[in-house]
Amino acid sequence: MGQAMVAITEADCTGCDLCIHHCPFEALLPRAHVLKHRRKRDVIVMLDRCVGCLSCIGSCPTSALYEVSMPDRAQVSPLLDADWIAPLTETIDRWSKDGKPVA
Repeated sequence: MGQAMVAITEADCTGCDLCIHHCPFEALLPRAHVLKHRRKRDVIVMLDRCVGCLSCIGSCPTSALYEVSMPDRAQVSPLLDADWIAPLTETIDRWSKDGKPVA
């Protein structure tokens, strides 16, 4: 069985943020600003943080998240090129005031 990771079809992302709290590695974060052609800001897959657990996929109501297979011996994501720069994202408070996880 090979490795996998998550990718997102940005056009299908509605910015509902349901997937963000399903990711234990904080690999899904909201974009810091709304793109001109969008009504809501979308969610970004932080390619350098995704470990391929796929726990976020089922949380997406629009099926914008999908699995990308990786070669068995891949050292880095096939989606991550050498020039990739993490986009600006918002910080999400994943913990409540009493220290218990929200997710």
